Amino acid sequence: MFTPFHNMNSFWNIGAPTGTPPLSHPLGVEQPNLQAATTEPQQTRVISLIGDGSFQMTCQDVSTMLRYGLNPIIFLINNFSYTIEVQIHDGPYNALMNWDYEGMVKCLNNGQGRLWTAKVKTEEQLEDAIAKATNEHKNDLCFIEVIVDRDDCSKELLEWGTRVGAANGRPHSPH
Repeated sequence: MFTPFHNMNSFWNIGAPTGTPPLSHPLGVEQPNLQAATTEPQQTRVISLIGDGSFQMTCQDVSTMLRYGLNPIIFLINNFSYTIEVQIHDGPYNALMNWDYEGMVKCLNNGQGRLWTAKVKTEEQLEDAIAKATNEHKNDLCFIEVIVDRDDCSKELLEWGTRVGAANGRPHSPH
């Protein structure tokens, strides 16, 4: 059994753990928080949603999870950019070098832990991967790379990015 997503219409800061208020954590804290949550005694399985940018900063934590036999399901959302930053102020600095994320995780495992990986590009592939992760691979660390369009984000994130971008453009006012 796994914990259902809390609010599918929410957007989270880069690296914000699921179940916390939006925009409350800095870039790169998802993997360490996932590791801590997974080591706690529990009746449910921990699920992580992490962006490609955050994962690039903390990917080595997967090695520790494998070492200790932890079994989260990690969904890496690969949109080739820092999407939140793109919505605030787009520029070439928001584009990421695209990694072979599935290969990276396999490299960290080096055949020593319980690992299952998948790369999905369609809803059908995603449904199949979730079924496998929650059934025959329920005891494995499951890493599912989800390929999405660079601009695939919620209406709320677009509105928020516009407001923050406008606020960032204001001249500094002394207090």
